[in-house]
Amino acid sequence: MTRAAAAVVLGLVAALLVACGGPAATVASSGGWSTPTHPEPIDQQAGYTSIYGVSCPTSTFCAAVDESGGALRWNGSTWSQPVTVSPNGTLNSVACTSPRFCVALSSQQAVTFDGSSWSAPVAVGPAPSGPTGGEYEVSCVSSTFCASVNTAGVASLFDGDTWGHDAVVDDGTADKPVQNISCATTTFCVVVSATGNIATFNGTAWTRTPTPGQSLLHSVSCPTAHFCMAVDLTGHALLFDGSTWSPAPPMPGTGALTFSVACPEVGFCKVARSDGSVATWQTDTWSPTTQVLTDGTLASAAISCASARFCALVSSAGTAATWRA
Repeated sequence: MTRAAAAVVLGLVAALLVACGGPAATVASSGGWSTPTHPEPIDQQAGYTSIYGVSCPTSTFCAAVDESGGALRWNGSTWSQPVTVSPNGTLNSVACTSPRFCVALSSQQAVTFDGSSWSAPVAVGPAPSGPTGGEYEVSCVSSTFCASVNTAGVASLFDGDTWGHDAVVDDGTADKPVQNISCATTTFCVVVSATGNIATFNGTAWTRTPTPGQSLLHSVSCPTAHFCMAVDLTGHALLFDGSTWSPAPPMPGTGALTFSVACPEVGFCKVARSDGSVATWQTDTWSPTTQVLTDGTLASAAISCASARFCALVSSAGTAATWRA
């Protein structure tokens, strides 16, 4: 989740909790979820450092990034201490295709991980004289293809060596920023925006499409070019079948915003929510939400699933938890 939306999100959380009478997620036993931990060291004045993004290509490797420019790694049993990889500050997102390749993005800069260390930052996106969005989201198919988008709607492509091919895919604004990107192949990427638009990349060009009634789109996940799920902040989801987008049945629970969706395979998705709960979509239906984190109202949360048997969840409260089927 981008910091540009955090203030808006907190206001919406408060409004929804009042209107709906508080969160209604099913408070269940941990089940397949681990006990949440705080992998970030605590600052006695500032508290825990917020973790903004996570990516898990396998069940024994995840990378997460935080607001201080730090990166953490999951080895299958524990999280490492954060290592500063972005001296300019906040890392907004991370994408890993294997334990030997990750990309993390901050404001107009990217760092890459080669399995042992992180590179020095390199520039991403348009020159300062062009449109700037400040915060970037990234998705990678391989070590030679990644795509990013900033909150102003400028997308860039990575070929393994350099970033380029900048294109304006939507007109993001301060109160309705472009939010997220997901690439299934080098010829299929999807960008969602709080403007209510969805932009699709076919390997050559971007096409913008209005959504069927949804606005405030916040996250998208596409395991293939024939299946995607997009979620908006207010708990609605859209499904893509390879040709059209259509509304999914209502998500269970009320009073919580939906922050992040992860679909590791067709027909299976997990959605992270502002009350620390997670909703699961499987076999064309929602399961009751499961309470995972108990930090109270979150400003952001991110989820990544290596498969339908393993996921990791991180939050702005500096907490992390993993799930195994």
